[in-house]
Amino acid sequence: MTSVSAMEATVGWIVENDAKYETHVSTFTSSDLQHADSAFEFVFVNLSLHKYTPSTSLQKPKLKIGPRSYLVLPKFASSSATSFEIFTNEVRNIIKTIDGLDDRVSVTALHPDNIKKDKRSPHPVVVLQWHDEVEYMKWSD
Repeated sequence: MTSVSAMEATVGWIVENDAKYETHVSTFTSSDLQHADSAFEFVFVNLSLHKYTPSTSLQKPKLKIGPRSYLVLPKFASSSATSFEIFTNEVRNIIKTIDGLDDRVSVTALHPDNIKKDKRSPHPVVVLQWHDEVEYMKWSD
């Protein structure tokens, strides 16, 4: 008999069930933290690992889907999808206060007890979806 870790179970589920998962740009990180303060720190440390430069243009930049990060938290709010959703809503609220970041990253929650079948992962997961600015080639004469 072999045991499957929380990370292995979750990665397998995401590969099979998340249409936005892409092997070459998706990342996975896991932590056994149990408290909200630690969870916020974990999420925002992971956010800080991505390069983000606010646009200097007065126009809203054109964005494309970028990397996707899966933060697996098997021991955080593991028996309450509602509490986990409240947590991810607070993460979104904090992100909205950071100039321009709200356009660049979206946050979703996956949880074993989610009412939507397509969001029932084996363990709680915070998904960070980055949106990168489209770069246009400048032609010179």
